[in-house]
Amino acid sequence: MSEVLFEVVAAIVLMALLAVVVLKPRGLPEGFVGLLGAAILIVIGATTPSVAFAQAESLMPTVLFLGFCLIFAGLCEREGLFVYCADIIGRLSRGRPGKLFVLCFLMAAFVTASLSLDTTVLLLTPVILATAERMRLDYRPYAYAACHLANTASLLLPVSNLTNLLAMQNTGLDFLDFVVMMALPWLAAVGTEFAVLRCGFGTMLSSRHYDASDSGRLQTTGNRSADDNAPKDDEHVPLLAIVVVGMTLAGFMISGKLGLSPFWFAAFGCIALTIGRAAAGRASAREQLLQAWNDANPSFLLFVLALAVVVAALSGNGLGNLIAPLFSMGTSLPVLLLVAGVAALSANVLNNLTAAMLLIPLAASHGLIMVMAILIGVNIGPNLTYAGSLATILWRRTLQERGRRVELARFTAIGLISVPLCIIAATVTLWLLA
Repeated sequence: MSEVLFEVVAAIVLMALLAVVVLKPRGLPEGFVGLLGAAILIVIGATTPSVAFAQAESLMPTVLFLGFCLIFAGLCEREGLFVYCADIIGRLSRGRPGKLFVLCFLMAAFVTASLSLDTTVLLLTPVILATAERMRLDYRPYAYAACHLANTASLLLPVSNLTNLLAMQNTGLDFLDFVVMMALPWLAAVGTEFAVLRCGFGTMLSSRHYDASDSGRLQTTGNRSADDNAPKDDEHVPLLAIVVVGMTLAGFMISGKLGLSPFWFAAFGCIALTIGRAAAGRASAREQLLQAWNDANPSFLLFVLALAVVVAALSGNGLGNLIAPLFSMGTSLPVLLLVAGVAALSANVLNNLTAAMLLIPLAASHGLIMVMAILIGVNIGPNLTYAGSLATILWRRTLQERGRRVELARFTAIGLISVPLCIIAATVTLWLLA
């Protein structure tokens, strides 16, 4: 079979795998489908068992780290960390839509950066929706901000996004060096995102904009007045989660200097919260093991390993040779903008994880700045379409499960403005730093 046919079959397998992740058909685990797709490509000769094994082996530490980060986020959620934070910003806003937007924006940016974009869409977004409902405010500015920040604000830390972990693995950067390199581009992108969203939802945020058709739902969730700002005497303060999150993030920062993998600090965070919850009698050991298994989502982790094999088959049969010249054009600002733009478009066509797996290894030998330009594209680009990232898909599903409309026209219109501006702001900042 020729390389062209191998490429075609690999592309078909990739599309099938992405369709399963997006549609989530019942009784069809994504991990099983991923393994089946990888096995087909090995059997027909599109890739070899040794290449497939090498891909899975090199990615395994990253995938295990991701699994522990997912468990850690789940433990924080069960400790009430996100509800507590949302309750605080609800009080601080004093019923003012604009102030609540600023506070929600900052909270979503912090949660995305420190605990990952999946945490923002799966655990924080429902809490933000409930906060807006309690205050009888239109949910859309706050929900759309959560979605956009799940992508844009995931540039800062390696743990923010699996794409960042892939970049760290391919470049040899340690945790702190990564943060130092991306801090200012992150600020530029997040600041631009704020300006676009604030202007886009200006009418809703300048006055009480409430959809009367939702009043029945809102009455069932309760209503807190703007003057109800005093904390309740029996309010649970998730002190354990706050302390452990702080210690874990500090551990991530110094992991490279200590010669340790960030994996160990993620494991420490999970163990500390698990022991604390057990000691407080909030969950038995058996319950926590089951919850950890569900949080880690082994089927998805298996899918990521299989996806790496499929992408290796795509890259190794000609596609990689077609793309590679893009990264040998130098590191001028126009080239970096082109690379970031191609990465953003690839994310919306192939999904950002696939695009990162394909592009980052090809660019790694051309310098850190090239890899970071790709990250800017694949992390911010998914704000353009629903299919751009798994986080965006999950965000849309989260809203729909709660009876909330997701307006394609509004989502696309905001994305058409925010994505190019945020990519330009972050890339120009990256270039200036270099």
